[in-house]
Amino acid sequence: MDKEQVKEKAIEMIKSDGLINLSRSGLCEAAGIPNGSFPHVMGCTFSDFVEELKEFDNGSTSEVNKTRTDPDLRKDQILKVAVEMAKKDGYHKITRDGVCKKAGVSAGLISRYFNTMIQLRRSIMRVAVHQEIPEIIAQGIGNNDVHAKKASPELKRQALDLMANY
Repeated sequence: MDKEQVKEKAIEMIKSDGLINLSRSGLCEAAGIPNGSFPHVMGCTFSDFVEELKEFDNGSTSEVNKTRTDPDLRKDQILKVAVEMAKKDGYHKITRDGVCKKAGVSAGLISRYFNTMIQLRRSIMRVAVHQEIPEIIAQGIGNNDVHAKKASPELKRQALDLMANY
């Protein structure tokens, strides 16, 4: 297979199983190329290739398979699940066990990427500010979170309006 055919195969795999489940060895096997020759065939590292493919991810938080995957993608998947849980259940109600069950990973893996629940919550709040999620920012403002305070004035106003309606 040539470079474009490998990319098409990768996109097909992403649409089927999600970007989080794409592995270099799995792609190489499906494309019929030796695993070690990936950089030579594609002209880049697998990590750089994955960055190019992020636009094709459907963003689902479907169950993650247990094979080794790119650590950055795994961390992003865990954080995506935690953000969704914070929106639905509440920022301070998130537990390590709840996130690991919903993300389909071990509690140890969550600890590896975020060390403590405080660090996970900080990451959730950073995402909420970056992605402008007023439901989570409102909770952060209510708890005097320094990252929530970094939101734009308009976003803080939206968050406070949400709080006033509850």
